[in-house]
Amino acid sequence: MTRNQGIVIGACVVLCLGIYLFTDTRKPAKPNPAEAQMPAGDGHDHDQPQAEALDIEAYINEVNAKIADKATADKVKNLTETGQYKELIAEYQKLDKPIAIAHFAIKLAEKESNPTAYVSAGDYNSMLMQTAPDDKARAFLSQNAIKSYQKAVEMDSNNTDFRIRLAGAYMEGGGAPMQGVSILLDVVKKDSNNVDALLMLGRFGIISGQFDKAIARLEKILYLRPQNSEALLLMAEAYNGKGDKAKAIEMLERCKKTVKDPAAKQEIDKYIESIRKPNG
Repeated sequence: MTRNQGIVIGACVVLCLGIYLFTDTRKPAKPNPAEAQMPAGDGHDHDQPQAEALDIEAYINEVNAKIADKATADKVKNLTETGQYKELIAEYQKLDKPIAIAHFAIKLAEKESNPTAYVSAGDYNSMLMQTAPDDKARAFLSQNAIKSYQKAVEMDSNNTDFRIRLAGAYMEGGGAPMQGVSILLDVVKKDSNNVDALLMLGRFGIISGQFDKAIARLEKILYLRPQNSEALLLMAEAYNGKGDKAKAIEMLERCKKTVKDPAAKQEIDKYIESIRKPNG
């Protein structure tokens, strides 16, 4: 994938230190067994309702009302009315209003109407979703990301990268993880060696408590790429979730050999020590 890989698979795939940024996989939620084992794409809705989204129009009006400089306020109003979204985004960057930027990134993509623009907007919304200030903002950003990636997929349905991004948006914040899983399974069906899709499926398996399934996916990645730090970290999570501390530590020791950053090595050592503790 491109440089934005970490944004979606970040939702899902991050740098080595991302083990501490993931959903708390060290203590995975125990899923409803029937739901957890339900195959994706069976025609039933196993996803969770999403929180109410931010009222973006009210938010934008509030932001604009607080612009102290009249010249800036007038400029923002004019740019909005004339649909000059690139310039408008630049103004909101100066004002440090990322949610406004996320909103107008979608407007810009709609205006430019090409897959690249929609993916760019989706990536920005996905990235911002990770640090959303509240549930309403997170829901708004998640919906934006899904909408953007859906449009990109509609315009180029053969682009696997776009489809994986859409899957990540469903799984990370869209309240529809099984839709994301269904997309990923289709990707893997057509390309069984797609590392990005396998990583996302592996991580989802850990979060849902399906450790054996996760390990099977991750083993495939490590067969293809033995030095893949992310797969090694997730493999450690899966084994730790199963209660196999020795195997989890083995994976972490292997992972430590693949990274050069001293800070990353220290974090891995801390995690190893946490596993070795009686209640680790």
